[in-house]
Amino acid sequence: METTKRTFPLRIDDNVAIWTEFKELTLRYNCLSLGEGAPGHNPPQFLVDNLVKAIEEGHNQYSRVMGIPELNKKIADVYGKKLGRDINWMTEIFVSAGANSAINSIILAIIDPKGGDEVVVFEPCFPQYQDHVQMANARYVPVPLDYKEGKWSFSKETFRAALNERTKILILNNAHNPTGKLFTLEELTTISTILKDFPNIIVLSDDVYEYLTYDGKHSIMFASLPETFNKTISVFSGGKLFSATGWKVGWAIGPADIINAASVISTTTIYCVNAPAQVAMGRCLGDVIETQGFKEEGVSYVQHTRKEFEIVRDFMIEELQRAPIDLELTPLPCESGFFVMVDISKAISKIPTRFLESHDYEILEEGQTPVSKNRVFIEGRVPFDLAFCRWMAVERGVIMMPNSLFYNKESPYRIDTLVRLSICKGYELSVRAVQRIKGKQKTE
Repeated sequence: METTKRTFPLRIDDNVAIWTEFKELTLRYNCLSLGEGAPGHNPPQFLVDNLVKAIEEGHNQYSRVMGIPELNKKIADVYGKKLGRDINWMTEIFVSAGANSAINSIILAIIDPKGGDEVVVFEPCFPQYQDHVQMANARYVPVPLDYKEGKWSFSKETFRAALNERTKILILNNAHNPTGKLFTLEELTTISTILKDFPNIIVLSDDVYEYLTYDGKHSIMFASLPETFNKTISVFSGGKLFSATGWKVGWAIGPADIINAASVISTTTIYCVNAPAQVAMGRCLGDVIETQGFKEEGVSYVQHTRKEFEIVRDFMIEELQRAPIDLELTPLPCESGFFVMVDISKAISKIPTRFLESHDYEILEEGQTPVSKNRVFIEGRVPFDLAFCRWMAVERGVIMMPNSLFYNKESPYRIDTLVRLSICKGYELSVRAVQRIKGKQKTE
């Protein structure tokens, strides 16, 4: 039977390939995953109970395309207090199928599809920012975050030089993935001041890790600064807030004209969002942040989750600093989020040559097919961090993510001597994973 070979226009680079490769490595080599940013525990029972109740009450059909009123009104109440302003639940909020979907709709709404517009992004960054920009036919302009003297920071001169009359969007992720950085009030004020010279730029503020901040620190929303709300779209994740990332519920807050334009795109692509999940989150949004007494007196669910992740973060940093001398690792400070970055530069000489010299690194048994390769990096040498992560997966049974994934493939700022490890997978799994990284056990 003749098979038709089809070709398709590739509108975006296949950055998903790296996730496919490491998923397959997980299965083949019985790996523990510290790669993905999804919590290792279930959402709180009070949220699950409200989901079941919403289904039983009949919230099972298409919802209002900008969000069910019960959820939108609660969002307006909770975030109005944070922003210090009244938010119109009907016109200044739209609910999306996760934060990533909202980001896509916002970018497509603002960017001219004919081309020529630019989007400025701090690197390293969440990889799908690149995809959204590319899909919108815009030019991606990176500004580097540099790690110096124990912190990530940016040059205000480099940032200003990246802006011009073609710049339409600045993507600002605070708290920051993958670095765990919290932008300071001084840094946010600097950004706001510079943007006054470019009044047509919209700030897309990705605030999905808003409550996952450590050591008593807090995330400052860019839209809370003076004279910023009307040029800022803030995006949030119910999945990350409630540890229910698979429910895919997020929301965006901002000026009505942009919210309306983005919601039109969202309506075209997804129409509306999971109705019972919206109802459940609407009924629990205040409780998850404010209600005390979750498992222990005087602690909310958000505070409890933050404490659990902080314990894992501290354990991981301490243990990896004491890794065997043949695998010297340097964890970087982590102020927020799901991840810890680790410097592997002193361990590069220990990586077996087959991982450094070729993408065909597996030693296969007869009849065994190789795992899918990450096609993004096939050109040129194998990045050190990708080689390290493949080595850790195959020989030590731990999945982690290479930092070079978090840069545009043409970025001049790429650092390939860092890897990202999740701290949200639970203490028990993290202990087992660290033991494997240190070479004490491959499988249980």
